[in-house]
Amino acid sequence: MMPRLRAFIGALALAAAGVSIAAGPAAVQAVQTDAAAADGYTPALTPWGHPDLQGIWDSKTQTPLERPAEFADKEFLTAEEVEALERRTVEAAGRDERDERGSVADVEGAYNNAFSTFYATKVVETGRTSLIVDPPDGKIPYTAAARERVDAEAERRRATREDADGPEDRPADRCTGFTLPCTSPLCAFRRIVQTPDAVTLYYEAGHWGGAYRTIPLDGRPHAPAHVRQWHGDARGRWEGDTLVVETTNFSANAGFEGATGEMRLVERLTRTEHDLLMYHATIADDSTFTQPWTIEVTWRLGDNRQNLIYESACHEGNYALTSILAGARVQEGAR
Repeated sequence: MMPRLRAFIGALALAAAGVSIAAGPAAVQAVQTDAAAADGYTPALTPWGHPDLQGIWDSKTQTPLERPAEFADKEFLTAEEVEALERRTVEAAGRDERDERGSVADVEGAYNNAFSTFYATKVVETGRTSLIVDPPDGKIPYTAAARERVDAEAERRRATREDADGPEDRPADRCTGFTLPCTSPLCAFRRIVQTPDAVTLYYEAGHWGGAYRTIPLDGRPHAPAHVRQWHGDARGRWEGDTLVVETTNFSANAGFEGATGEMRLVERLTRTEHDLLMYHATIADDSTFTQPWTIEVTWRLGDNRQNLIYESACHEGNYALTSILAGARVQEGAR
């Protein structure tokens, strides 16, 4: 782990011990700024004086959102555990069963790899066992009622996966898009473009399809409560070297990990090295979670030499969904 990154994590750990989420973003930002400054790094500025976050950032990781049971109360992996996990991912059966080039097996193997997360072979650079950093157990803090609701929906989707009552029962084929914050390895790259009054992010999200977010920085209020959007209504501001983005007005159907449309998302983006951006997102929804909870992801600067990022197409021309539903109806008729 790089020294500056280690210092940043250590400062956040101190903050977690002495500063609650209720203390607000200003308290957290003070710790983040000090952590970066302690190692002598000062981000470059745009011509208008804002910290420059622009570029194409690589965030893909195999680290799961929640901490696996095998790591229990263990927050960080050892170097040996990181090596073993990454090697296991590369060597996993069925990941790449390519045969002689040009053969049927070769084509089938390439197709399967295109729809896998094989490219996410690395553990998150902090070495954490989960992306969730608060609560300390690395688990989503569901209320009892929300846990029951989320489990019931998961079971319903499992039960209807083959029956396919309708297109919404097959979200991977329906391509409804990703929800925020996008933690899946499919959300591999982000591109950030800045102006004096706004920040725009483009997400490359594989066969889920890409998406743009334009975040105003001019202090305007959020849209009226009845205006709901899949990726919510974002407003940004600068707190020291950190871009803070507060998003509300989510669609009821776009809830992250079971959250309702009342979810409030607060994201913090801090450039702590020339090629490293620390991303924190705090999710709050009293109807679903017992407390706000926070994830942490490292974004590493990608290859910006050609300044290119490919826009995702979501199963363009995918006629399989019609065939899947038609096949399900045939199966029903044969029962």
